[in-house]
Amino acid sequence: MFRLFRRNPIDIVNRRGSIETHLRFLQSPSLKSISTTSEDNEIYKTPDFMVSYFMNTYGLSSNSALKASKSIRFKTTEKPDSVLLFLKNQGFTNTQIAKLVSISPRLVLSNPDKILKPKMDFLRSAGFSTPDLTHIISKTPTILICSLEKQLVPAIGYLKGVLGTDKDIISTIKGATWILNSNLPERMGSKLAVLRDHGVPDYRILAMIKQRAGAFLSNSDRFSEALIIVKEMGFDPSSSFFFMALANVVGTDKSKWVEKMELYKSFGWSEDDIVSAFKKQPQIMVLSKEKITRMMDFFVKESGLGLSFVSRYPDALLLSLEKRIRRRHSVTRVLISHGLLNKDVNFYTIFKLTEAKFLDKYVIKYQENAGLPM
Repeated sequence: MFRLFRRNPIDIVNRRGSIETHLRFLQSPSLKSISTTSEDNEIYKTPDFMVSYFMNTYGLSSNSALKASKSIRFKTTEKPDSVLLFLKNQGFTNTQIAKLVSISPRLVLSNPDKILKPKMDFLRSAGFSTPDLTHIISKTPTILICSLEKQLVPAIGYLKGVLGTDKDIISTIKGATWILNSNLPERMGSKLAVLRDHGVPDYRILAMIKQRAGAFLSNSDRFSEALIIVKEMGFDPSSSFFFMALANVVGTDKSKWVEKMELYKSFGWSEDDIVSAFKKQPQIMVLSKEKITRMMDFFVKESGLGLSFVSRYPDALLLSLEKRIRRRHSVTRVLISHGLLNKDVNFYTIFKLTEAKFLDKYVIKYQENAGLPM
């Protein structure tokens, strides 16, 4: 018994694996001489307490709380509690707070006044509203713990020089929140110079940054390689499709690109056919392999529209198969079978209609004659 009382309470927890066991042990009359502060400090060090704290206080899921408890430790909840209060006072919702702490648990150990508040104040002075800030930071919480003077101020200053207006800066960052954690003059500046050297006009470069800023943070060698590939495909550097194609080549791993090429070939396309379709709609190479397979199966094997239809209208691959394509195809086939539509009707035009126009033109109009359900 004497050795049991001399053992450090934290050892009891480690052996028995339960905070409840620890608490029962601490309630023993023989331990009244142990101070409350000592008890609390020991409890806060236990994994069980950390998990419960993150779940009950910050709203993390059990899995996220377990991961967070393994990455940081604290002796008291004073600082984490103050961080929670700060975030709530700054306008973050409970869901956003849980998300940002799940991504970056060490945030809860930051000093609200010295570390967090200066970042929020600076970004607000740069024109960011509370909804803007909570949206951006909940996606990239490291913004709050990076250096204000060495990182945030130079990043905003660089974007100001490139984009000009606060509105464009904010919309660009909202589309690629992680760019504030990057060395923009180095990573983005070199790519702007390369684009200009290849004849891309400044107005198009600005549009590219606003739409896909993340592409400018890619590996420089990969960016230059993709630029050459896109130019060799015949894309006009002044066209809107040029950067869409460039961004998609840059953003797709080489092995995945090859896999998708082979997948399209399995349905009968040659490499030239794929390039031709890509030039019409560069997004076809960022679709998942599952999406490609479902869409090509339908158009080539099921619908009777054939490979020629996809070659002519590759952007049809981007539409929803179940919510749009399959249903509208079925309705149109019924109308053709009843002689209400010409068999040579342009299915692509029908697929591209808004839902309201499709219902009005092809469902409501022929409902009685073809027995179509509403």
